Amino acid sequence: MDINSFLRRKGKKWIILYSIYCVNFAIFLTYVLLLEPYWGDINLTFSGWVDFKINIVLIIGVIITIPLVYGLSLLTIKLRKLIKTNRIKPCILNKILPLTLIIIYNPLIMFLLDLLEEYANVIFQSLEFYSFFIFLGLDIVLIMLLYPLLKIIPQLKGNLSNKYIKADRKRIIILTCIIGGYIITYAIPFIIIPSNVLYYDLPPKPELIAHRGASHLAPENTIEAGEAALLFDLVVGWEVDIQISYDGVPFLMHDDTLTRTTNISEHFPNRKDDKAYTFNISELRELDAGSWFVDDDPFGVIASGIISKVSAEAFRGIKIPTFEEVLNFTRDNGYLLDFDEYRPPEGHPYHDDFYEILLNMTIESGMDLSKMMIPTGNSEWLEMIYNSALEIQLGWPGSPAVQEFQSSKTNYTYINTGDGYSNEEYRALKTADIDIMVWTIESVERFYQLWCLGVDWVKTNSPYKFNDLESNFLFFPIFPYFTIWIAICIVVLSSIDIIRHKLMKKHINMLNNKD
Repeated sequence: MDINSFLRRKGKKWIILYSIYCVNFAIFLTYVLLLEPYWGDINLTFSGWVDFKINIVLIIGVIITIPLVYGLSLLTIKLRKLIKTNRIKPCILNKILPLTLIIIYNPLIMFLLDLLEEYANVIFQSLEFYSFFIFLGLDIVLIMLLYPLLKIIPQLKGNLSNKYIKADRKRIIILTCIIGGYIITYAIPFIIIPSNVLYYDLPPKPELIAHRGASHLAPENTIEAGEAALLFDLVVGWEVDIQISYDGVPFLMHDDTLTRTTNISEHFPNRKDDKAYTFNISELRELDAGSWFVDDDPFGVIASGIISKVSAEAFRGIKIPTFEEVLNFTRDNGYLLDFDEYRPPEGHPYHDDFYEILLNMTIESGMDLSKMMIPTGNSEWLEMIYNSALEIQLGWPGSPAVQEFQSSKTNYTYINTGDGYSNEEYRALKTADIDIMVWTIESVERFYQLWCLGVDWVKTNSPYKFNDLESNFLFFPIFPYFTIWIAICIVVLSSIDIIRHKLMKKHINMLNNKD
């Protein structure tokens, strides 16, 4: 069925509606699928919000898939009928339901995705990584469509209303739309340069910082998670979260409460919602900080065999580690240590002494202070480090511009960013020779992009994904990249000239035949 034939058939508007409907839901489903590296983290985040375990990714997937299957079935059935009978007339349900679902679902899905705003860039980063082949395929399709599009201009003119558009302007409007669309499509690869296009030689591969240890392979913020990270050569350090107990002992814990990563609901049921810093260290050490990981398998690594069930069972009963244990482990293994400190509120016995305790323990541990990496903007904490431990590396927490970083009075040695820069900004930082640490990356495609952009360290929960990666065939030096697109543009211009001559020749032959 060609375009002219389709345009003559009755009921085509419903095929167009069903196609839009399917594309709409397919885009949402694609977004969910592209978030796959972060599914476990998303489920944990939602579970924390609602205070019970929930697989929100599966729920969203089902919510999107059911109407998509309905739409695809409807489109397939009606398109076949249109081809056979030259007309379709859907029942009232199939007229109203697609529009109703679009109106209801779009705001709902957008609301759910808005809750995941920290992952909003993932889809664009993934598409950008493959953008060369996406645009190459699109350009080939556009070249193939060029002749049919120019050929049906008379038919398209007939579909434009004479009431609003004068006959002599129809051709100009149609040609302007076609040419404008082609120019925009072919200009984009020159205007938006993908991150995997190299302006310079391929930088060294980013080193890995295990986020809360290798926390997709072992319970987070435990010595066992640190030991899991030791298995990977590319890991040079780990990141942990430090709180302090009510009796003054620093310990590892990220959340305000202990419900997610310990068995406190069973062990201290009446205190399960109490803040972690309200417990004495002896009480904290009674808790099981590993069984939740084995029972829930939140990242699917046990079910998928990435770690064996036997190895996982060894996590049962492990304890919340103290900061002293972390310092000793880090020193003995020659690791970098990056930690986020969570100061208790006023009224806590160790609110005023918190930073001093951490710094004194660090100095007294015998650890190489140049291997300490502390991203902070807290003036009290910074002053204390200046006065006692200048060797510690200080990180700017955020995404400052090059000039802002270079002009800072604080002795920052690197930037600790949540992937908050554009490609151009990353390249500018690389050119300025500023060290960059990016958190928290789980996507292989994004790791490749950050590698090309010259990032120095990548924080990740999943070092196993990146440890053995080699340079990728999708890395393009800038000169061959532009050469390929210029060649494609030349092909398009040549095709336009050939088609123009062919259509002119055909028009002349038609005039001669009339004579």
